[in-house]
Amino acid sequence: MAAPKSDPAPRDAKPEQPATTGLVRVMYELDELIADFETVLLSSHLDAPKTRLPVDETCIWDEIRQQARRLAIAELSAKYTRKSIRSSLCAAESLGKAIEERLRSRPAEPLDPRETGLGSIYNGYFRLYSTELFDALGQPTDIRLGTLRLHATDPTDSATPIRTAVELALNTSFYVADSTETLPYHNFNVPDLPSLRNRGIPCRKPEDDGAFPEYDSWLLFTFLGNGCIKIEIPIEMCADIYGGPILGRENEEVLFWGILVEDGSI
Repeated sequence: MAAPKSDPAPRDAKPEQPATTGLVRVMYELDELIADFETVLLSSHLDAPKTRLPVDETCIWDEIRQQARRLAIAELSAKYTRKSIRSSLCAAESLGKAIEERLRSRPAEPLDPRETGLGSIYNGYFRLYSTELFDALGQPTDIRLGTLRLHATDPTDSATPIRTAVELALNTSFYVADSTETLPYHNFNVPDLPSLRNRGIPCRKPEDDGAFPEYDSWLLFTFLGNGCIKIEIPIEMCADIYGGPILGRENEEVLFWGILVEDGSI
């Protein structure tokens, strides 16, 4: 019996190309950037005023190539650093949103405090994440977000509410808040159970001798449980801390998500 013949390849068929790997893609991008920078640098060299002294064009071309390579590597590094930062921020926000949605869709039934994570929020600090701020600042690769810590002090008598203190570090700035500073007009407290209700408290810089800033400095908390909080920080406050493209913006809040890191954890 004759062996079956395979179907002939189509006349216009092209040989299959191997799948582009991540490294190959990066090297291709690097080569393109080098070529672009070489074009710009060479054009600048040709447009520059000529000197009467003899010039070694080979040396100049080598310098252009080296400078183009340095610029291309820096540009590519910044691009992938931004991708890495955004990926980390998005992962934290996805976790927070999942916890919030679970709380929102949960039936109105008593919750077990042991499952909510609220009992441990004083035994660690919250690492803060915000894609909103990252994007508003132009996705800087040197962005420093921050941390937040809560403290609670039991009252001396039953008529006095629990004293709650907040320590907020953003970039190189440090803020504090104390629930006793707004009494008796406003009482900030951490709920016993997760809640979608916002709770606000004004904050200030310790070096300002107790004075609150002229801009809006109210922090709005949502305690979602499971080691997660949501914080809305006024954009005027963020502008004072970070400057840049958000300077001058008002009447907006920047959304942050806080993920609990317990003391003693790695």
